[in-house]
Amino acid sequence: MDNTRKQKLIEELRLLREEKNITYQYIADKTAENGEAVSLSTVKKVFSDHYNHDHDFIHTLKPIANVLTSPSENDTLTTKILQIRLEYKDEMIEQLQTRIANKEKNHQNREAFLMDQLGFLQTQIEFKDSQIKRLNEAIDRKDKMIRERLL
Repeated sequence: MDNTRKQKLIEELRLLREEKNITYQYIADKTAENGEAVSLSTVKKVFSDHYNHDHDFIHTLKPIANVLTSPSENDTLTTKILQIRLEYKDEMIEQLQTRIANKEKNHQNREAFLMDQLGFLQTQIEFKDSQIKRLNEAIDRKDKMIRERLL
C-alpha cells in the first residue's frame, strides 16, 4: 500500500476515533483482545501529527481499523475505511497476478531454452553416433583385412 493511501487511511481512522471518542488505550487493549496486538506507543504514533512513520498495513493499521470499525456500523467514515481496505486488497491481488504472470513467462522462456538445448544435444548425439558407426565400420574392415592377411 503506498504512503498516500496509508495517510488517507490514517486520517480516516483519526476522524473515526475522534467521532467515537475512543482512547488510545482502548484501541491498544482491543487489538490485543483481537489477537492483533498493537502497542500503546505505536497507536499514539499512528495518530500523532509529529510522527510520519511508514506504518505497516497488515500489522499496525489493519488491527486499528478492525477496532474502530465493526460490521454492524454503517456510517460514512466506516464505509470509506472499508473502501480503502478493499482497494488495498485489490491492489495486492493485481500485484500477485502480475507476479504469477511474470513467473509463468519466465517458466515458458526457460522451457523454450531447455527444449532448444535438448534439440541441440540430440543433434550432437546423432552426430557422435554416426561417427562411432563409421569408426566401427572402419575397424571391422581393418580387422577383416588383418584376418585375410594372417590366413
